Amino acid sequence: MIRVPRFIVISGGEAGAFYVRQLRRAAAAGKLDTDHIVVIDRDPACRARAEAALDLGDDPRVRIETAEWAEWLAAHLGEAGPDDHVVPYHWAPHLLLGWLEGELKRSGALTARGGAVAPRGLPFEATTGAGDRALSYASWPCPPTCIEPALCPHTGGPKDWSLAADLESGDGEGPAPVVFRCLHLVYGVGTIPVRAIFAARDRLRADLTDGRRSYLVATSSHCHALATRLDVRPA
Repeated sequence: MIRVPRFIVISGGEAGAFYVRQLRRAAAAGKLDTDHIVVIDRDPACRARAEAALDLGDDPRVRIETAEWAEWLAAHLGEAGPDDHVVPYHWAPHLLLGWLEGELKRSGALTARGGAVAPRGLPFEATTGAGDRALSYASWPCPPTCIEPALCPHTGGPKDWSLAADLESGDGEGPAPVVFRCLHLVYGVGTIPVRAIFAARDRLRADLTDGRRSYLVATSSHCHALATRLDVRPA
C-alpha cells in the first residue's frame, strides 16, 4: 500500500474531479492510504465541488479550496509536508516554475525567464503562449490518465524513452537541469512528491553563492514536458 498523507490536486474541473475519484477508488481498494485530498480551483462551483456534494457524503479527506492556482501555491505549498504529493493539471501554465521564482525572490535572488530552449529533435516541440517550451515523444494525442506503461498503448511497442531522464542528463554545456518529475503513482494519477519540489528549491538557493547561473526548469513525465530557461543571480 502506498502512503501519502496529503494530495494537492490542481484544478477542480473535469481532470481534477477525475483524479479525486481515482484516488478515492485506490484508497477503497486498499492500494492507497491518505488523510487529505485538497483540490484547488478558482471556481466555487467547480465540477469537483459538485461531485463532492453529490457523491462524497461525509468523506472527511476531501476539501475544496477556492483560489487561483499560482496564488494558492505561493501561499501554502511551503506548508506542505515532504511526504505530500502535488497532482498537477496537464494543461496548466508552468506553475512550479512560478512557485520556484517566488521562493528564490524571497531568498534575495533576482530571476528572469529568457533564452531559447535548444531544440531536442523530438516528435513534438512547440512554444506555448506563456513562452514555455512544450516537448513530447508523442506526435499523437495521449490521454492525460495514461500510466506510461512499459508497452506504449498507442504504438504497441516498448516505451524505451524517458523525457524526464533525458532532461535531467543535460548536455554538460547548457543551462543546468532542474526537473520536477511527474510520474504515475496509482490508478491513472500522476504526481510530484513535495520532497522533490523542496529539494530543487533548496539546491537553487544554495547555488546563489556561486553568482549568476542559468537553469532549464522542466516539469516532465516520461513522455511530455514543459521546459523554460531561468536565469538566477543574487540581488
